[in-house]
Amino acid sequence: MTTLDEVFEQSTDAVFGIDEAGSIRFANSKFERLLGYSCKQLYGTSCTEVLCCLDLHRQTFCDLQCPFLDQFLKTTASQHYISDFDLMIKHANGDYILVNIGANYILPQLREETGVVYVFFSIRQVNLQHMLQHIATVTFEESVKAGMSRCNRLTSREKEILVLAAKGMKTNQIAHSLSISIHTVRSHFKNIYPKISVNNRTEAIIFAMQHRLH
Repeated sequence: MTTLDEVFEQSTDAVFGIDEAGSIRFANSKFERLLGYSCKQLYGTSCTEVLCCLDLHRQTFCDLQCPFLDQFLKTTASQHYISDFDLMIKHANGDYILVNIGANYILPQLREETGVVYVFFSIRQVNLQHMLQHIATVTFEESVKAGMSRCNRLTSREKEILVLAAKGMKTNQIAHSLSISIHTVRSHFKNIYPKISVNNRTEAIIFAMQHRLH
């Protein structure tokens, strides 16, 4: 019979498993390297006591009533896993590292192959720098998309007025340049503000500069 060590040794993730009491009953070599524990140290110990998981707000995530085992007792044959999530896990040296975790429940019909293991966890360390870069990139891209969407709400005349305002023209100068009345220019500005989600002329000009209206 294939052993759990053979099954998970080629895994790119750190993997460990717990029994119905929440005690660690399996850990692969990548788990040892990631968190600095040996399998002998871990075997039979409480997952909660060893890993001391914290959420991203540094609040205790696990307690004596393991949230995963609690979920396991409620699971059905069609609900044998939960979505990945991020946690802070305690390293053997006392530091905490940020990881992404996936949990998979072992269904009764497969229990003979996994022995006492009821839940397997796969762990990947999160690179904080990469995560922040990703967040910043996504945020910037979303901001650009939102800005372009607002730009598309403007009429060609409204864009003309914003461009001239961004060039430093005053209301009367814009009116003269476009051969329209000062009142019409002011009316256009009132229509522009809600379309691009700004409150005043200064914010509108900044918006025009940020989105390179010309």
